[in-house]
Amino acid sequence: MNIKLKKIISIIMISCMFLVACSSNKDEKNKEQKTTEQKGNKKVIYTTFFPVTDLTKRIVGDKMEVKTIIKGNQEPHSFELKAGDMQEIVKADLIIYNGANMESFISAIEDTVKDKNKFLNLSQGLTLLESGDGLEEEEEHGEHKDGEKHEDEHGHNHKHGHDHKHGHDKTNPHTWLSVKNAIIQLDTIYKKVSSIDPENEAYYKENLKKAQDEFRALDKKFETELSKVKSKQKYFVVSHAAFNYLANDYGLKQVAVTGISPEDEPSAKQLQKIADFVKKYKINTIFFEGKATPKVAETLAKNTNTKTDTLYTMENLTDEEIKMGYLKLMELNLKALVKSFNE
Repeated sequence: MNIKLKKIISIIMISCMFLVACSSNKDEKNKEQKTTEQKGNKKVIYTTFFPVTDLTKRIVGDKMEVKTIIKGNQEPHSFELKAGDMQEIVKADLIIYNGANMESFISAIEDTVKDKNKFLNLSQGLTLLESGDGLEEEEEHGEHKDGEKHEDEHGHNHKHGHDHKHGHDKTNPHTWLSVKNAIIQLDTIYKKVSSIDPENEAYYKENLKKAQDEFRALDKKFETELSKVKSKQKYFVVSHAAFNYLANDYGLKQVAVTGISPEDEPSAKQLQKIADFVKKYKINTIFFEGKATPKVAETLAKNTNTKTDTLYTMENLTDEEIKMGYLKLMELNLKALVKSFNE
């Protein structure tokens, strides 16, 4: 083979390699552009904090982009929205929040967005409960049997632990800690996202069924396990009044060291009442949320010779706990409650 022919062959080979490389780069760029376009076409949902985010993602899957306003390590009760956050949130296609007076900053976003259709309140359709430390109810019952209706001096019937329409400032916002409520909230999310993205309604419907089946299975597990507990043993003491809805679902009785917010501080008189209650009902565990035991709960446990354990409110979580998800965290709550009742 002469030198001239070799040169021609070399030029042809180099040209082919160049063409293949160009084609590969073009395909890659097209692929990246397509991915970017697909991502850009997704509707954006802002959710307020972890429980709302978890429920929303179970319905929308990969069809919408879900962003969380309050990060896992931030306290929802005292969270304040920054100007920079507002600028991004107002661009959202939908803003989903818990409601029941949980997120005080929502009204500011509503005033800015001025479109009620872009908001979804997950407390709609739920029976809202008033907050309380549980001791007042116990004192009120006095001679009345647990759960029994009685008449007040005006002849009105009352059933403790159920819906109270008055006193919105006393509404307990921790609706998500009821698995039964969460099942309803999943349906609320499904209906809303289907209305703004009807093309994927069947996909959302399928996700709804799968999620509700899982949540109903957990609800059944709560009912089965807690039905074994004798009525006299169904008291549990928590660091703050977050578990009214869970207690109401399964006939339990919550007694709280502090109020609705974990930042509330109990009085010395209140602490003494709780200490007396713990001794009277032979309660052996004081529950708190998160990794660190609040000093007040720790002191109470020490003074009453009880142990401390965790019940997750899902308001302030580590990255590891967030990865567990709603269902796993609620299962851990059930396990902790059953353990305390059986000791």
